Parts: sequence; C-alpha cells; structure tokens
Amino acid sequence: MAKYEVKKHYIAIYLCMVIACFLLMMLRWISHLSPNIVLLPNSILLHITNFSLSLLVLLCLGFGVLVFGGTIKSITIVGLLIIAFNFIYEIFLPILNTPDIADALFGLLGVVLAYVYLIRLKAKGLIMKQ
Repeated sequence: MAKYEVKKHYIAIYLCMVIACFLLMMLRWISHLSPNIVLLPNSILLHITNFSLSLLVLLCLGFGVLVFGGTIKSITIVGLLIIAFNFIYEIFLPILNTPDIADALFGLLGVVLAYVYLIRLKAKGLIMKQ
C-alpha cells in the first residue's frame, strides 16, 4: 500500500514528462522510417532515445520509490548508476553502435531532469496518507 498521495499538479507534470519522452522517441522513429520527414535536427534525433530512456527509467523508478516511502538516497544511487552505465557503454563497450560521448551526455541530461523533478516531488509534492 502506498504511503503517500501525490499532489495533482505533480501527477500532471509526471504524465507530461512521460508523454514528451514518448513523443520524442516517436519523432526519432518516424524520421528513421521516412527520411523525407524531418521534424527535429538530426543532431538531436540521433541521441534522443538515450535521453528519453534514461529519463523514463529514473522517473518511473523514483516516482514509485517516493510514493511507497523510499528515500532520495536510493534514487540518487540509481541515477548515478544509470549515468555510469551510460558512459561506460558509450565509451568502452560499443556493442551495438559506435562510441559516442554525445549519447552519454544526452543520457546524463535525462537523468538530471528526472532527478530535479523527483527532488521537487519529495520536497513539495507528497502528502502523507491517513
């Protein structure tokens, strides 16, 4: 059972972030399937998947952890692990793609945005259930 309720505007922000990530990935796939359609510059589209996935992983895990009474320390550890794995994979383990530091930086940006939201959620957006 959840320990906290979330204020409505924090739920709205959460859903907007999830939908924005989904739309960004759809833009990437549309541009990949039909190269004639260019909705964002290629320099952004090439890295948007890493940004979106990193943001979504931390956002969804962190939201669940906070609602069920977890600490921000555990979310920080998960965020740092995501960042470390991004950099290790993109620099040292190019299994499915070429080494690309920009991909790792976009992943870092996604983690930072999710983390900022989760910090604000912890500070102002949770209401103790009665």
